[in-house]
Amino acid sequence: MIIKPKKNIKFLNRSGHWIKKSRKGYLTMERNERVDEFSNTQLKKIFNNLTSYDLRTYPENNEIYFKISKWLKIKPENIMLTEGADGGLLRVFNVFISEKDRVVALNPSFSMYPLYCKMFNGKYLPFNLNLETQKNYFKEFVKFIKKTKPKLVLISNPNQPVEVMLNFEQLKSICEITEKMNCLFLVDEAYYHYNKISAQKLVKKFKNLIVVRTFSKAFGLAGLRVGYSIADKNIIDLLKSIKPIYEINSINIKIINYFLDNIPIMKKNVKEINKSKKYIKKELKKLNIDVYGKYSNTVLIKLRNSRLAKNMCKKLFNRKIIVRQMAVEKNENFIRCTLGSLKLTKLFLNQFKNIYKKYV
Repeated sequence: MIIKPKKNIKFLNRSGHWIKKSRKGYLTMERNERVDEFSNTQLKKIFNNLTSYDLRTYPENNEIYFKISKWLKIKPENIMLTEGADGGLLRVFNVFISEKDRVVALNPSFSMYPLYCKMFNGKYLPFNLNLETQKNYFKEFVKFIKKTKPKLVLISNPNQPVEVMLNFEQLKSICEITEKMNCLFLVDEAYYHYNKISAQKLVKKFKNLIVVRTFSKAFGLAGLRVGYSIADKNIIDLLKSIKPIYEINSINIKIINYFLDNIPIMKKNVKEINKSKKYIKKELKKLNIDVYGKYSNTVLIKLRNSRLAKNMCKKLFNRKIIVRQMAVEKNENFIRCTLGSLKLTKLFLNQFKNIYKKYV
């Protein structure tokens, strides 16, 4: 006997993140995570704050809502905690997307966008990007929205791995266009802290806007799986209607509270990464290697062919550095590299140059 799932659920074979061995001890530069370790002093302060009470009782999350509210200067009723940014995305699809609903999203972008469309039988309409897209991105994207008439427009701002970014006025224009179309506009701001352009202020005016963020990137807390969504109270209430009893656990609450009380830790991380972006571009330019990336914690390094990119990744892995070969427009001669402090970026470049010289 086969028990059938709901009609709106489509089976997808999800293999998970299986790896042959632990990445611990490697310089992990392939997954857009924090590259630098937290200091022992920081770890001691975090874990010394944990008590038996946090383990034996159910979570009390009011404090974290009020801290985020105070930090962002928005009302708690406009916030919902989620399991990472993708927890917020999943709830949006679960609440609003039905079979054959049209969803416009950028491509390439976060891999879960098309997957969520498949899960809920939505119609995925990709707006395809390339390395030259930024020149006419806003104009062409608006044309695409008007032509396709979707129920949901979904963008990362800035986007990864092909970087494009809308400014505040452009975000406002899309809010106005989608509102008239009775269409939701979701802005994934996972990399917001690296550039300071945000749609958050538009939430007060536009009832169709949802902003999704995470603590994984600039805060460097990918292991916690904590994010939050910002929207009009009516949308937040709908999203909360399918949330678990407790959004996140007590240990995560304590850790997030620590970082909200110590925002300079995040800001220092962002500052170091921005230094590293300038440095890596300057150094690789000396080798006539193009480096793309301005708005996030990650750059694309363009090599002359896919074989070289593959070999570079393999040789770096043998030296305890993990980077990822990346395809852009079906061209696999790119390496995606997540940056950390200038110290670690110099360490990476030293190994990169030593290997690269053997191929030149």
